[in-house]
Amino acid sequence: MHTTKIKYFLILPALAILLFLTLYPTIFAYYLSLHNITVRTFQNPKFVGIDNFLQVASNNQFWYSVGLTTLYSSIVTPIEIVIGLFLAILLNREMYGKRIIITLILAPLAIAPSLMAIMAKLMFNEFVGLVPYILRYFGTSFAFFRDFTSSFSILIVIDILQWTPFVFIIFYSGLQALPREPYEAALIDGADPRRVFRHITLPLLKPLILLVSVLRVMDAYKVFEYVHITTGGGPGFSTTSATLFVYRVGFIHGNFGLAAATTLFLFYIAIAGSTIGLRILRKVRII
Repeated sequence: MHTTKIKYFLILPALAILLFLTLYPTIFAYYLSLHNITVRTFQNPKFVGIDNFLQVASNNQFWYSVGLTTLYSSIVTPIEIVIGLFLAILLNREMYGKRIIITLILAPLAIAPSLMAIMAKLMFNEFVGLVPYILRYFGTSFAFFRDFTSSFSILIVIDILQWTPFVFIIFYSGLQALPREPYEAALIDGADPRRVFRHITLPLLKPLILLVSVLRVMDAYKVFEYVHITTGGGPGFSTTSATLFVYRVGFIHGNFGLAAATTLFLFYIAIAGSTIGLRILRKVRII
């Protein structure tokens, strides 16, 4: 057999597995979304067409969860990019204990998101938590998870603590790979560090900044563990993310057809949002 044919033949098993793990679930999701499928009617689903999509579109709680998730991702992403870029620039030089510092910065990435959420819930618990204990020691007290502001702020803090190291390591690797010639020319011309950062470092990192932004927005939009474990979507419905809403529809209420339609609806929203976002970035000449 020809070498080229052998090369393509060898990737067939991996390609078949990939198609099975992606194509089949996608087709099945569309099938579910067009039927009324619950725990009781799973064996004999009723075809309802786009009724599930119409229910999703008219559900105020769904749109609230989408708005909350959008707000959440639009807050954590810029903060993580700024902090991660700052740390990367700060450590992009020879310094004592650099490896230890980088190891400590990357430590939160080794913690599972669910475990991170459990730790945060314990730390902010008003009875046994470390943070309320410290506040009481200084003569004040605050009951976390009792209102939207504190609950939402804790979710943001958890995300920033866990995923800023991810942003940092990407920017740090990018800085290490930048060409040295522009910096040497700027040094000869007597440019100060601020101008070097603005006119050399930032333009060279723009593709990487865009990549990190897309990755973090996509990942933040899928937030589930933090919300489910720490706040449970409360108080009330105030911190329910889009993915938690889908979970409740599918696994709490047992309406698999509506849950599939909700997931596909979120997919369409994500596609539209990313397209609009990229066009805006191009217009303002960020990319």
